[in-house]
Amino acid sequence: MRLLKSVCFGALLASSSVLANTVEVIKITEGAGSSNQSYDLVLVVQQLQAEMRQLRGLVESQKYELDELKYRQKQMYSEFDQRLGGSYSPGASGSAADLPAAVLSGNEQQDYSAAFAYVKSQELAKAEAAFKEYMKIHPKSARLSNALYWLGEVSLAQGKLPAAADYFQQLIAEHGKSAKVPDALYKLGRTYQRMGKAADAIATWQQLVQQYPKAAAAKLARNALK
Repeated sequence: MRLLKSVCFGALLASSSVLANTVEVIKITEGAGSSNQSYDLVLVVQQLQAEMRQLRGLVESQKYELDELKYRQKQMYSEFDQRLGGSYSPGASGSAADLPAAVLSGNEQQDYSAAFAYVKSQELAKAEAAFKEYMKIHPKSARLSNALYWLGEVSLAQGKLPAAADYFQQLIAEHGKSAKVPDALYKLGRTYQRMGKAADAIATWQQLVQQYPKAAAAKLARNALK
């Protein structure tokens, strides 16, 4: 009997020792490793998010620069055509008699789409005529600021610098809450630059950066100011 008690007591001690060792191992290795891995994952996610934000900003900036390059290319082709004897004249006054007739339907949405289609196809004279007619037919349209912006763009692309400056200035003065204002400020600065008005260009870009620091156009203005 005394021998049996000794055996049972020894078995109980051995079982307690194994259980204690098992609990200790789980507590030290498993718990600490899981905490470190979670922390590392959080850091990785934060870094990826920061890189994604930087990439989105870069894409927006490059898209804006690409659009400007397309318009410059169109102007170069037009000037080359003029030297070869073509009828296009980038320095023309842009009077109504010089522009093709714009045929609009009277429906605001359709008329805007028709005018903008000329911009996309880079038929600049037709786009200018269409947007001018659009503004006459729809003087209270919510998209007047867009029409002014594209009139400024097509005028700039045709080398009609004073007219382009007037359109951009009108947009900024009369439609201060429009989403097109930052873009108009940037292009107004470019127009001044091409007119040889460096001081006005710098002042316009500084205004853009100060008033709309997060706009995509502000990034281009900062680069232009360097």
